Amino acid sequence: MPSSDHPAAQQPAQHPAPSPSARPGAAPGEPRRYNASYDEQPEVYETLRAEGHMTRRRVQYFEEVLRRVPGRVLEVGSGTGTLLRRLAGTHPERRFTGVEPLPNYVDFANGRSRDLGLDNVVFEVGTGEVLPAGVADSSVDLIISVDALHHVEDLDAVIAEASRVAAPGARWRAMEPNRLHPYVFLWHTVTAGERTFDAGDFLRRAQAAGWRLVGKDRLYIFPSTVQQVPAWAERLERRLERVPFLSGGLALDLVKD
Repeated sequence: MPSSDHPAAQQPAQHPAPSPSARPGAAPGEPRRYNASYDEQPEVYETLRAEGHMTRRRVQYFEEVLRRVPGRVLEVGSGTGTLLRRLAGTHPERRFTGVEPLPNYVDFANGRSRDLGLDNVVFEVGTGEVLPAGVADSSVDLIISVDALHHVEDLDAVIAEASRVAAPGARWRAMEPNRLHPYVFLWHTVTAGERTFDAGDFLRRAQAAGWRLVGKDRLYIFPSTVQQVPAWAERLERRLERVPFLSGGLALDLVKD
């Protein structure tokens, strides 16, 4: 699949996980299901996110973002912490916080960080709509969200929380599946646990809250299942992904005015 490698898009079968918020259309009292059949399997989800061509390119992309944006980093929807741990490992002078709604994912992420001797990254339980108290007002210089916004239930609440914790001039780099890609649009429309990401609607809401779009990138031709590609294929990918309906992902660069 040329878009999000969120496991819900790879395996529609779902099993519930403990959560205080119900998913849209769920029966009363039925818990929200975040990562489909992997809610109780952080090790499996980690494996899906940790390897492959798309993962390597994602890390490279955010390494470049970190070179341009100094300060404290917050990832909203950090999963098992794969991306943030890699960034923390190459930037020991920076402070990183990951927020994830599944407590077992948070425990897994913190355990891996301890195993790696990373003392500059911490993971906390929370959602984009209600960030944990440990993320103080005006304390974050860079917000990262990867394949997270198209899963949230209250986008305005997420934007409000991002605005609350963002320091003056903070940046928000939001990477989401590109619904202009025909296959991405179809997959995210018919797959249980998925929904399409309306970039225009998100930007209108964000701009109303004081965020300004300053850049846009299109990424990924090869699906997340591809482990590696030859150099010539990666060069071709970087050319073709500029075409709006060919790129699997869309990254928005916003600044808090």
